[in-house]
Formats: sequence, structure tokens, C-alpha cells
Amino acid sequence: MIKAEFFTKKGSIVKFVLDGHAGYSDGDDIVCASVSSVAWATLNGMEKVAEIKFGYETGEGYIYFVLPEDINENEKVSADLLLDTLYLYLKELEDQYPDYIKLTKLEV
Repeated sequence: MIKAEFFTKKGSIVKFVLDGHAGYSDGDDIVCASVSSVAWATLNGMEKVAEIKFGYETGEGYIYFVLPEDINENEKVSADLLLDTLYLYLKELEDQYPDYIKLTKLEV
């Protein structure tokens, strides 16, 4: 199962952790592929389109992301848009595949 943890501050996502493998299929795992694709699209959008510098770590079945506290207002608007889109997409996946992905959202 993929565990997706989102951490918010004043309603905005400031950190997320994606960990694990869905185990939907031994072959083409559409749940893992979907999670991986949308996560990397979000990170690429942050870095290359919005030009926001951020912290991250990756590993086998693992992505950790943290947004710096010193971003400007324009960067915050872009980050909110991208991160909220990521969360909503993963929430839809959780609704469709509840045995393979679990989301949590915590205020910090």
C-alpha cells in the first residue's frame, strides 16, 4: 500500500511524503504508475515552471518534499495550485483504489 502523508500550515501544503508500493498488480501497476507520474509532474512544475527551490529526497518507492518557509507570495500561489492539484488527484485515486493508497492530511 502507498501511504501519502500531507502536512499543512495555515491551510497550505508545506510537506508531503509518499512511501510504499501499491501492490495492485505484479505486472503493470496502474496505481503506482499514477502516483509516481503525478508526483514527478508536480515536482517538475515546481522546479521548472514556477522556479521554486525546494527540498526533496527520493528512494525506491519513496518521495519526500518540503517547501521552504521563505518563499515569496507569487511562489506561494504557484505552490498552492500545484500541491492542491497533487492532493486532489491522489484523493481521487484513494477513492477508486482504497486498498492500495491511503492519504492523511495533518496541520502542523
